Amino acid sequence: MKNICLWMFAALLPLVAAQDNPAVGTWKLDVAHSKFSGAAPKSATLTIEAQGDSLRTTLEEVDADGSKTGYQYTASLDGKDYPITSSTDPERLRGADSVVLRRNGSHAYGAMFKKSGQVMMTNMTTVSKDGKTLTLVANGADAKGEPIKLSLVWDKQ
Repeated sequence: MKNICLWMFAALLPLVAAQDNPAVGTWKLDVAHSKFSGAAPKSATLTIEAQGDSLRTTLEEVDADGSKTGYQYTASLDGKDYPITSSTDPERLRGADSVVLRRNGSHAYGAMFKKSGQVMMTNMTTVSKDGKTLTLVANGADAKGEPIKLSLVWDKQ
């Protein structure tokens, strides 16, 4: 089961107003301290940029076999659907076409990936008080209906 990181990426978005969001920055996946339902990637980089009241999130991942994948979207923490604007492998996202973000405190938020309005994966993302670590816990199912449970640790660069 390749590239589970893509799911968790959705949770790595806004926590407060975009400009003051502790998630804004570049994050590297700490593969050794993360837990995966399938094969771990070689590496992953998450970039979160403030764009007005929204956050632009870009994930770039290198799988165990060396193949590259990723996706991108821009969304606000307002509970509304926003399109996933780019994905190098839509099946890895179970065909998800939108993301919904909701704040859960000043350093945490939840995310849902949806396909045609149906929730495919949920995430909870928390940034440490010192702003150096981002933790994402994701739950859902892969394309075969097998459960996915991830606990991903990211280090701020």
